[in-house]
Amino acid sequence: MFRRDNCNRRLTVAVLCTLGLSVIGCNRATSEKEALRKSLEVNGGSEQNVVKFSGTVTVDNQPPVIERGSPFFVMAYDPKNPPKGRQLPFTTTCDKQGHFQFNTYGTGDGLPAGSYVVLFAQPKADGDGLMNLYNDPDINAKDERFQIELTSPGKTDWAFELAVAGKDPITIPGPHAIKATRERRKRG
Repeated sequence: MFRRDNCNRRLTVAVLCTLGLSVIGCNRATSEKEALRKSLEVNGGSEQNVVKFSGTVTVDNQPPVIERGSPFFVMAYDPKNPPKGRQLPFTTTCDKQGHFQFNTYGTGDGLPAGSYVVLFAQPKADGDGLMNLYNDPDINAKDERFQIELTSPGKTDWAFELAVAGKDPITIPGPHAIKATRERRKRG
């Protein structure tokens, strides 16, 4: 049999633990926001409005083949603010089902609102697994499928179908093409 004092102590300990855990949880969220605020302050930036940008990619009507060491990249190229030097456009990867989601401040929150050209690449030892067909913003900008306008609240069901089988590779990528090789990934 428990004495009344033991029950009260257990109840008190349980309440204190619950309160302590909730305070820790609240402080964690606050500290993440504080860390973001400080980072933006130090880097001279400001938090931008982001909109959801996620969906799926298929290659020849199938999910992309994801091999170890050869991730499948989806990139959002901003033609008004192109990357400089070795900088890449906004980039994310696909999972084995072809699903992708962009992240700016948190998982799946998206990208800053704006106009983008969507690019795709899969680095392999011998170059781009997509044969450089979809990694050039100058080429993709001419195809309506790859011109997107991200507005609030965003969209989570984008679908991109890429055709590779039976196509001739682009052997000399254009000047703005994202060169997709394992070697570049190691250096960059």
